[in-house]
Amino acid sequence: MYMIKSIARTVNQLGPNQAHGPHQTALGILSRVAGHEAAVSANPHEPRPESDGGCIEAFARLVAEAQACRACPRMEGRVRLLGPANGPLRPRLCFVAEAPGRLGGDRTNIPLCGDQSGRNFERLLAAAQLDRASVFVANAVLCNPRDAAGRNAPPSSTEIRHCSRFLAATLDLLQPPYVVALGAVALRALARIELHGATLAADVGAVIPWCGRSLIPLYHPGPRAQLHRPYARQAEDFRKLGALVRVDDGAH
Repeated sequence: MYMIKSIARTVNQLGPNQAHGPHQTALGILSRVAGHEAAVSANPHEPRPESDGGCIEAFARLVAEAQACRACPRMEGRVRLLGPANGPLRPRLCFVAEAPGRLGGDRTNIPLCGDQSGRNFERLLAAAQLDRASVFVANAVLCNPRDAAGRNAPPSSTEIRHCSRFLAATLDLLQPPYVVALGAVALRALARIELHGATLAADVGAVIPWCGRSLIPLYHPGPRAQLHRPYARQAEDFRKLGALVRVDDGAH
């Protein structure tokens, strides 16, 4: 984890304005780390549509595109949270959260890390017996949306639409068998890629066929979500998720 944090800082310290020139050095580092992470977490039973080298290069290009994005005025100056700290390029599980938090991913350069949502997420992964290094964490929106007072704010429909191409490209590249939507915003973002008809209240924990893989809606690990789904129930949801993945791994 220390290595991931260090490389993430290297990439993001270049800032969103450096998609060319010096940024290529960061992308070289990104490629090496992504290659290492992919090798560590590779599942030999999981077919890949392209070589590992091609996957690494495609991810590096996607990161560069995200760093150069200027589609959302409210996000100017924010971290574009896509890079090696998101996770391995051959994950069994891809979590899709809402957006980086002001005290979380926007500060640490690691999704779901450093704030209360991140701490809850780590505990929930432990309940599921899932290793953080084996999962990929994406976001419906790559940057931290804030209100006029500088507080975390929900992403707008326009911001979700602007980031939809990055989320779709990420999932297409990773090809994870399981996509876990963490909250209603993530579900809406995934529905922009392909309709699924799921709602959080009605389908929490359900396994839904979607885009040739399994979509599983769960509540976001943030404190506000516990008003609707207490932590104990969320922990049980994650335990069932972990058991499902282990059973599927055993079948291979």
